[in-house]
Amino acid sequence: MARRGHPPTRTLVSATGPAGNIGDALIRREAVRWAVGTSDELVVYVGEAPDTWLRQLGLPTGTRVLRSKRSVARWLWLIATAPRRPVLVFESGEIPLDRGNVLRELVFLAETLLVRLKGGVVVRPPRGIRAPTQPATAIHAFAARLSQFALWRDAASAALAGGSRVVPDIGFGAGIRPGVPWENRRELVVSLRGTRPMPNGDWIEAVRGFAASEGLRIRTVVQVREDEKHSRDLADALGGTFEPWADTDAITHETRLRERYDEARLVISDRMHVLVLAALSGAAPLELVPSPTHKITAAFATIGLADTTADAATMTASEMQERMRRQTDRTDEITARIAAASADLARIEDEIRTAIRTARA
Repeated sequence: MARRGHPPTRTLVSATGPAGNIGDALIRREAVRWAVGTSDELVVYVGEAPDTWLRQLGLPTGTRVLRSKRSVARWLWLIATAPRRPVLVFESGEIPLDRGNVLRELVFLAETLLVRLKGGVVVRPPRGIRAPTQPATAIHAFAARLSQFALWRDAASAALAGGSRVVPDIGFGAGIRPGVPWENRRELVVSLRGTRPMPNGDWIEAVRGFAASEGLRIRTVVQVREDEKHSRDLADALGGTFEPWADTDAITHETRLRERYDEARLVISDRMHVLVLAALSGAAPLELVPSPTHKITAAFATIGLADTTADAATMTASEMQERMRRQTDRTDEITARIAAASADLARIEDEIRTAIRTARA
């Protein structure tokens, strides 16, 4: 409800994403959580997302939801007609800035200008830039400079946009879990991208050998639906247990995944938010694949965790086993860094909420 004598306030959040990706849902949900309670009215644009996506976002009762591309005009109208001092929260995650996104970046720039002209607050949660080209990158950088909060999850993205605030990926704020006591953890969890070729014999030998030497069961899990067949094949190759997503609803599946990470001593993945959730559960996260990308290395470096990635293409089976052993020996360091990242994000949320209150005072 609006305060007596004051016009109602409005917060608008963009939260599109594929329902078949638990990591995308996680970071969009965290950004929505930052926005909840900042205005009398909460408007969330979800694009073509299905009903299950709305439940994954955890939208509070009374949220005005805009769906399908046909509602873009309505979204822009609600920004243009918002009472003074609205709040606009963009999506967190990876931002593609290839040549096909110039028009989209111009629209986002116009949205930013409208909110700033109304005395409002613009929040760009922790993001990373992918496929930068001109003029999309220049437009994006200009819009970011006009925003009160333009947060970057890695230094390279911040440099591309001329930004300075490098902060933990918003996924690190999704809640630290105590998990199973370390001495009782008996699982090694694997989750690799479905588009990645099957690992070679040395990798299979290394993972199986490390699990056997540590008395761990191997389990493959699915955090992105498109990885399901690959995870089944990995379980067969590793002699492990395959845990499918199948027909389980996304919310139940996310709960089950986090329970699996609670029980894991080591989690191997090339999916960033698999490793983020694993670390939040107290497991040792490791990207151990041939020719890894820079994304995971950069995100974990931001929170002070180096050597979370290893290039399996340059290692023997014994070297990979030693790398896994070293990672599981770092649990105290990992726990401390995760706690600090979570605390940093909580402080940022408080800073944003304070800025909104100040703008409306």
